[in-house]
Amino acid sequence: MDIRQLKALQAIADSGNFGEAAATLGLTQSALSHQIRQLEEELGETLLIRARPQSYPSAAGRAVLESFARISAEFTALERRFASAKHGALSGILRIAATPMSFTYLLGDLCEVFRQRYPSIELVFTATESAELAVRRVLTGASDVAFGPLTSQHETLSEVRLARAEHVFIVRSGHPLASQKRVTPDQLRQFPIALFQPRSGTRSLTDAIFEGKGYPPVLTESNDAQFLKRMVSISDASALMVAYALETGGYSRSPVSCLRLDGPPVVVDVGLIHKSNLHMNALEIFKALCLDLRGPKPLELLLDRPNGSPFLSSATSSVSPQNGQ
Repeated sequence: MDIRQLKALQAIADSGNFGEAAATLGLTQSALSHQIRQLEEELGETLLIRARPQSYPSAAGRAVLESFARISAEFTALERRFASAKHGALSGILRIAATPMSFTYLLGDLCEVFRQRYPSIELVFTATESAELAVRRVLTGASDVAFGPLTSQHETLSEVRLARAEHVFIVRSGHPLASQKRVTPDQLRQFPIALFQPRSGTRSLTDAIFEGKGYPPVLTESNDAQFLKRMVSISDASALMVAYALETGGYSRSPVSCLRLDGPPVVVDVGLIHKSNLHMNALEIFKALCLDLRGPKPLELLLDRPNGSPFLSSATSSVSPQNGQ
């Protein structure tokens, strides 16, 4: 069965005449009759009642034509979609996966500008418990692009580096370590710790910091950054937190102190992850916009950077960023 046979059946049903249908399709009448016979033999049913003055579909023929109508509508929709993209009218769907923290502090600003500039491209968002789960959605085809730390090293994935994000420990302002600018893992082990859950990017960093000598006593575990900051503000616990998530301190009546780990800064590359063999106009446009807002090199999202949305500071958009609300 092929589309030509179905079109032949439709043409005969429309005209009621083999000769008129053949002329419409640019075929000889014998070629048209051959296509119908092949289709009937393949399906094992008589599809046309050949009568005079007109031929008309049998019950089986009507069933085939009903299915063909749905198939034809899908073909038409596909042709219109890609014809419009070919001639410059942008459209499509882009499925994005990331953690709520990534959406709140960074990715949301990028998506807001994208939707303003390309309103005909639909964005579908999925919030995941961890960055690893966002990447897993990309690997399984459930999402087109993920945003998060670029630590996958998966051979089928491509990465777009947008920023370098510093991680620091936070404690409440009255904490015994609060007056220090830098701390060691041994000093942190003297107090409880609030952790992100296993398999998250920040948890992996924390695991590496305390590897060998073990963790401090664990106060709580959660992937909700606001919850962890609140727990730190009312206890003697510390927590490792990415610097860009420290803005907008409305989570607590008491400010927190930020402590760098003794030694080199704890910095992780963050950006977009997608399948290497995935070719989508919407994805390429999204990547280009993110790189344009990023600038000529990856942003440095460090503890001492000015407040404000890092990706929109030089953008010409009229967007008012939400800055972690």
